[in-house]
Amino acid sequence: MKKLNTFIQSNKIYFIPIIFLLLSIYLITVILKYPYIGIDVDRNSNHQWVVSDIAPHSWADKNNIEEGTVIELIDGVKPGEYTTVQLFETVEKASTITMQLEESKTFTQIEEEVSLDQWLFYIIFPSVFMVIMFLLSLFILIHKKHSQAGQKLILFFLALGLAYLAGSGTARGEYISSLINTFMFLSTPALLLQFIDYYFKELNKTWFSSRIYQFMIGIVLIITVVEAIFFFVHAYPNWYASFISVTFVVFALVAFSVIFKGYFIYKESEYAPILQYLIFGLVASFVPFTFISLVPQYLFGVNLLSAEVALLFLLTLPLTFIYLISAQRLFDIDFVIGRVRYYAYVSIIPTVLLLLIVMIVVDYDWHIKHVFQLFFCIISVLILFLYIKEIFDFRIQRNLFSEKNNYHQSLQRFVQEMKKETNAIDLFKRLKRELIDVIGVDNIYIYSKNTISNYYCVYYPIDGNLMAECEQRVRETNAEAGTLVNLKEHEGYVLIIGHTISKITYLYCSEKPNKTVLNIDEKAYLQTMAYNTHIALENLLLIEDLFQELQHMKSDDQQKYPAWLSRLLFSLSDNQRKQIAVDLHDSVLQEQLYIYRQMDDFINRYNAQLHPEVLDKLTLFREQMLDNIHLIRETCNELRPPFLEELGLVPSLGNLINQYQLRSNFTVQFDSSKFKAELDNEYILGIYRIVQELLTNAMKHSKADKVLLILKNTEDNVELQYMDNGVGMDMDNKIETFSHMGLSGIEQRVNGLNGQLSIETQPNQGFRLNIIFYSATTNDGRGSI
Repeated sequence: MKKLNTFIQSNKIYFIPIIFLLLSIYLITVILKYPYIGIDVDRNSNHQWVVSDIAPHSWADKNNIEEGTVIELIDGVKPGEYTTVQLFETVEKASTITMQLEESKTFTQIEEEVSLDQWLFYIIFPSVFMVIMFLLSLFILIHKKHSQAGQKLILFFLALGLAYLAGSGTARGEYISSLINTFMFLSTPALLLQFIDYYFKELNKTWFSSRIYQFMIGIVLIITVVEAIFFFVHAYPNWYASFISVTFVVFALVAFSVIFKGYFIYKESEYAPILQYLIFGLVASFVPFTFISLVPQYLFGVNLLSAEVALLFLLTLPLTFIYLISAQRLFDIDFVIGRVRYYAYVSIIPTVLLLLIVMIVVDYDWHIKHVFQLFFCIISVLILFLYIKEIFDFRIQRNLFSEKNNYHQSLQRFVQEMKKETNAIDLFKRLKRELIDVIGVDNIYIYSKNTISNYYCVYYPIDGNLMAECEQRVRETNAEAGTLVNLKEHEGYVLIIGHTISKITYLYCSEKPNKTVLNIDEKAYLQTMAYNTHIALENLLLIEDLFQELQHMKSDDQQKYPAWLSRLLFSLSDNQRKQIAVDLHDSVLQEQLYIYRQMDDFINRYNAQLHPEVLDKLTLFREQMLDNIHLIRETCNELRPPFLEELGLVPSLGNLINQYQLRSNFTVQFDSSKFKAELDNEYILGIYRIVQELLTNAMKHSKADKVLLILKNTEDNVELQYMDNGVGMDMDNKIETFSHMGLSGIEQRVNGLNGQLSIETQPNQGFRLNIIFYSATTNDGRGSI
């Protein structure tokens, strides 16, 4: 027994599809057994049962049964005694019906008369939909067996499919089908919310309480039980079906509200596309049935869209989930929705006009239902047409039109070529050639005017009167860069393609050879090309100004580089050092090691055979080569500090100091006891290079025998202090000394790292340097840069 319970608990998820499969088989059996007669009846003043309504796609609709027809007998009994008439005031599950037409007429073997419409709307479509739901559930079961969200999604899919399938049985007045339909139909909004809740809980995200869908499920159980009681006592109120429909609308609105709330909460997160697709699928699936078919039917008595057709939109929902599950990358749904909305706006006026024309021309008894259906069909066709047209334009247009008028490709080509131009004249030549090739005009003239000196810069011969009119028309229209202005005395157009404080650059474009004015596409293309040229000219001027500013800074030894420029230059320098170190290590050093090993092997192998003098020379060369190998290694280590990022700043500085003490005559005392900060790599490398430069200067120039280095940090800043007892320097000759000792490089590096440098020194009184890097650490001691 225990093993059986364990087996059931571990495999209970498989019982759900099995139960739904058995219910589906039962419903399909009911649907095939009883055709959909589709007759609503009412008592008239003579206590006769007459036809009050005929359902579309039904047996009665196929046999042209008219409203007002008197029903005499149903399966041999009076209508008032027939079960479906008593409960629902409908005629269903009958084999024979006797009606009073011109004379009494009995229809027999009704169960064998199933029309194509019935097969499609009440058998094939519901069955196919259920099969899709079942297969999709199996797919989720296989891939997401242990996911609670996946299990809830399976419940939602199967309930939705079973509700659609049971609707066909409900239409036939079958009790069990009605109960299944009521429970599953009303449960779908709650099951959807349950799936969303579990899905986002797995992502540690939630925005609504589970009590919402639990309360909804409780209401569904009560409504279903009450309906079962009505069936049992054989007294079904007329208002109860409407009550069920209203309850579903309320549940659907609650579900939509919850999902929209989640979208607005997470619309800036990575989950926004999933919620967008979910909303799109729900709207496309439920809105036609809920708000176009159900609500108008019960509020106004108008069926704008038949329930059979509206339910077909439910197929959108599984397709949405299939796409979400199978697609590796989602298409831009915002763009698609935006395009559809734009097409709908564009199509409204043509749709109304076409609708009015059809209503005037076609002699028909137009009801609001027919008007709405025709409006919906026309606007749908127009939206589809506009969508196909856009695809057609994008994919086929370039093959239908010559390259000469392909403005989009020309613009792309010009932008690509524009990036290669390094001066304005070459850019103008490129622009002129492109415009003449694409538009086919006679002349393109480009010239500039200095607004201060009123001198012209003409790149090609051009008539003075034409230039004067171009300037006059630009002033009259107050045209901005890229704006097309028509000329009056001369044929053609003028545009500004460059504008600075001291210079304006004009472009003149003549008419086409056949004296034809430019069309709308050509004018738009011309303005776009002019505006892109204007941007390119501005960039060229900015680059020229930057070069001039850097040149001025370079010639002025008193002026510091901007912090961003210092940082950029040192970053480039450090990258070059790393590359040089890699090249030295991988080529020269390896070659030296190979030659050294070959020479060492040769000396050891032929030691006894070599002449003593030759042996001494070879041994000396070997030792010199070994010294060169050590020198190359040290050079590589200086260019690219080993393990700087891995070891950290303090251990790397310790290794650096040990190397310098081996090569110099001074001792270094390094104090880092008050340094606890963790800095970014940029600060680590900068401080390392500064200490390296200071020790190099001490070894070359200071003649000191003691050097003190202190590295510490406060809450926000990092401080580096250097002191030696060397010869010092004359601060009156600061510029020459800075250049000679390499201190200008240290100053620029400190400036680039948002630091401040101060020096205290006198001749023969040592040298003291203090550097503070501001805001190099945060309150928790971690690097902020």
